[in-house]
Amino acid sequence: MIKNKLVKFVLIILFSLCLFSCNFYSEKDAKKYLPGTYLYQFPSGETSILVVNQDFTFNNKVYSKDKKYLLYKTNGTMEVEGRHITFYYFLLFFDHNESEMVFSKPDVGLLTNSYWEKPKDDKDVSTIEINSYNYIFKKIE
Repeated sequence: MIKNKLVKFVLIILFSLCLFSCNFYSEKDAKKYLPGTYLYQFPSGETSILVVNQDFTFNNKVYSKDKKYLLYKTNGTMEVEGRHITFYYFLLFFDHNESEMVFSKPDVGLLTNSYWEKPKDDKDVSTIEINSYNYIFKKIE
């Protein structure tokens, strides 16, 4: 009787640990999946390229609609804790949701409402979601 209870208890613990580890984002995962080049296209046609380096520094550039002209750029650092990302010196556009917008000059600042997703199954694509600005950067390299 006691052995059955012990076995059930151990199985429940193992099952719970498996569920937890499936949804856990470790520093090792971040170092493996986050570095690379990401793309976001604004509704107005301009393109933002975000390059995340192995040391969690980044480069953020925004190009014109025809992708010939560099409009804005910044370099910064980021902190990663689980799925959450904090960007320092990110390009912030406050009028980005307007469909026919002409970009105002961006602020460069702290961006905290950011998350990343690991690739699922056989897809080799990660995404970075910036909730407060509705950006979803898709990994292209």
